[in-house]
Amino acid sequence: MSTTSIRPTKRQRQREAAEQRAEARRKQQQRRTLGRVLGGLALVTIVTVAVVVIAGAEEGIGPSRATQVTVSGPARSEPLAVGEAIPDFSAPGLDGDLVAWRNFAGRPSVVSIWAPWCPHCQVELPILDRVVAEFPDVSLVTIVTAIGDQPGPTPEAYMAEHGLTFPTAVDDGGGTIAGAFGISGFPTLYFVDADGAVVRYASGEVSEETLRETIASLG
Repeated sequence: MSTTSIRPTKRQRQREAAEQRAEARRKQQQRRTLGRVLGGLALVTIVTVAVVVIAGAEEGIGPSRATQVTVSGPARSEPLAVGEAIPDFSAPGLDGDLVAWRNFAGRPSVVSIWAPWCPHCQVELPILDRVVAEFPDVSLVTIVTAIGDQPGPTPEAYMAEHGLTFPTAVDDGGGTIAGAFGISGFPTLYFVDADGAVVRYASGEVSEETLRETIASLG
C-alpha cells in the first residue's frame, strides 16, 4: 500500500509564512510591552525610595523623647546668674552617644544653647568652635533645642554643612533643658569655670573678639 504526499500550494505556503511573521511580531510586541511595564515599575520604585530618603533627611532625628532627657532643677523664668552652678543634664547627642554635663566636670567650659533655624546661631557656632579650639583646656558643649519650631535646616544638616563635631545634646520637644537654663533667646552662652559656676552669660550673637577674651579669662 502506498501513500501519496500532498504538497502545500504556493498560496498555503504564503499564508503560513504570513501567520508566522504575525506571530513573531505579536511576541515581539509583548516583550516590548513587558519591558516598558517593568521599566516603569523600576522607575516608580527608585523615585519612591528617593522621596523617602529625602524626606527622612529633611525631617532629621527630631527632638529627643522626654524620657530620654534629664536635668536637675525646675524651669526658670530668668537665665542663670553669675556664680550659679550649671544644672546637671543629660540627653542623646546628635552622634547617638549620651551627652552628660558630668563628663565635663573639672574643666572650664562654654555651654551654648541654640536652635537650628536661628540665623545668629548659624553665624556664631562656627566662630565659637574655631575660637575654643585655640584653648585646649576649655571644653565646648552645646544644647540644640526648639527643633522644628520655625523653618530651617535640621541640626544634623547644619552641623554637617559647617563641619562641626562638638558634643551636642538634643533637647526634648518641651525644651526641658533649655527651661532649666532660663533661656529667653538664641543663641545663649554660659562661660563656666572649672568648678561648674557661671562666670559670664551672653544672649545673642557675640563677636569673635569678645568670645576670645572671655574664653581666655576662664583659664
